[in-house]
Amino acid sequence: MIVNLSEFDPAWVWHEHAFSDRPGTRWAHETDRRVPFAEWLPRRITLARAAAGWRAAGRLQGDDAVLVTHGPRPTMYGALAAELRRRERRHLAFSFNFTDLPTGSARKLMAAAYRHVDRFVVFSTMERTLYAKYFDLPLERFDMLHWGVQPPALQAQAAPLETGDYVCAIGSQARDYALLFETMRSLPSIRLVVVATPQSLHGLSVPENVRVRTNIPLADAMNILAFSRFMVLPLRSSEVPCGHVTLVAAMHLGKAIVSTDSSGVSDYVKQGSTGELVASRDPASMSRAIQALYDDPDTAARLGAAGLAFARVHCCEQNTIDYFARYLAD
Repeated sequence: MIVNLSEFDPAWVWHEHAFSDRPGTRWAHETDRRVPFAEWLPRRITLARAAAGWRAAGRLQGDDAVLVTHGPRPTMYGALAAELRRRERRHLAFSFNFTDLPTGSARKLMAAAYRHVDRFVVFSTMERTLYAKYFDLPLERFDMLHWGVQPPALQAQAAPLETGDYVCAIGSQARDYALLFETMRSLPSIRLVVVATPQSLHGLSVPENVRVRTNIPLADAMNILAFSRFMVLPLRSSEVPCGHVTLVAAMHLGKAIVSTDSSGVSDYVKQGSTGELVASRDPASMSRAIQALYDDPDTAARLGAAGLAFARVHCCEQNTIDYFARYLAD
């Protein structure tokens, strides 16, 4: 019995299709969105997460059951519920990633819950040491796996949603859009299209050469990325373990990348090979890199091709499936 616990749409079944011919294997899927709580309830999101964890633990049957959780909070609630319900299981914490590390009582509760998890999967090398030390866990429980997905699907003969030449920035977690907007004010001849959440842009003044799109479908975001010159990834520090989803999407689409030099992306972006790296909190460095790459389409094409080759080997969906097959065999 494999029980999949996430915060995603109830129709999402992870990689169940890849194991459909595995004899004697059953799957169950739980999410905090399956039974929504009334909006007027205090801490309704916490209640929904705890209830999903309780339901998931209840579906663990047999002494060879496996609990797969996606994200740090489903991992915590799933582990605690399984302990309370005294369910035998192996527990794989997949997509284990924090934008901001918890503090105080939340950190203590998570650390207690995570002691019952046998494997964690992170998407950058630096996160192995970071989380092991922060939650006082053995380093050998953490596996680094490149973010692996299918290439973004684009409709055949799709028309660009944005016309003309532009560069793009996509995503919201741990982004430094204040720095990027300051950078773009020094580059009035270059147009930037940003796809992000309203919260990540709160309080910022948008330059005239920047177009902002919020709350748009994923397909539209990928269209904007596909027709851009290249992608810019402005991170808020040199130790941010975020941006992997958009990095890999850009690579699969053959787009060059200008990124903040962060240890969290060093497993993906190599200076002058698969992208251009700039110092954090340095708008002048970011400005020079964007202008240079915009003026040199041959270099942008070379970096994009190298990124595509990297993604096809290291960031494909099959790698994730193979990892889980090895985990089950173990």
